[in-house]
Amino acid sequence: MVGVLPAAGHAVRLQPLDRSKEMIEVGGRPVIDYLVERMRAAGCEDLRVVTRPEKEDIVAYADGIGASVVLAYPETINESFAAGLRDAEPETIVLLGFPDSLWQPVDGFRALVAAVESGREVALGLFESPGLTGSDFVTLDGSGRITGFHIKPATPPSTWIWGCAAARARALEGIEREEWPSAFMDSLQRGGVEVAGVPLSDAYLDIGTPQSLRRLPELAWTRRS
Repeated sequence: MVGVLPAAGHAVRLQPLDRSKEMIEVGGRPVIDYLVERMRAAGCEDLRVVTRPEKEDIVAYADGIGASVVLAYPETINESFAAGLRDAEPETIVLLGFPDSLWQPVDGFRALVAAVESGREVALGLFESPGLTGSDFVTLDGSGRITGFHIKPATPPSTWIWGCAAARARALEGIEREEWPSAFMDSLQRGGVEVAGVPLSDAYLDIGTPQSLRRLPELAWTRRS
């Protein structure tokens, strides 16, 4: 199992910052630490942090937790994922997450891994987030099957977003050809690969904007997870 953490972004919406966005402290620890915790809770020890050489705080953090550091200059988040996937065997189960996000439950990746082990090529962790804007949404049919991906729509077509994933490495081949993760997932599904959705909770926050940072005091669970 391999966990890929893309941490090469510039955090344009949050500048000025005195540290990398992924190192903003939440509940007394860097926000990236929450994703590390969740990947390890699923049994993943091969963690790969993709970052730029000048993000020295990220490099030091990754070294400190025993993760591999993949130095690169990706132009998109999907290029970061691709950099972290190099040399992964086709059958390897890959965990994908966003190190500037907070979500529950801690063992959420386990359900996604179980879905992949049962035969699904890709499983996405779904979070019900009514009232959220600026995120990618999914639509579901009556059985809970994902029927569509919607990238940052002005008017969300549902209350469901996806915030983490598990997949066979072979299913992620070519991910760098799309700019956005949801665009790649959509292309997979249109090509006949079923992308399964696994509802996890209604607790999810992307800290990538000043507005979301102001919500952090509301998240009491960050102090005990």
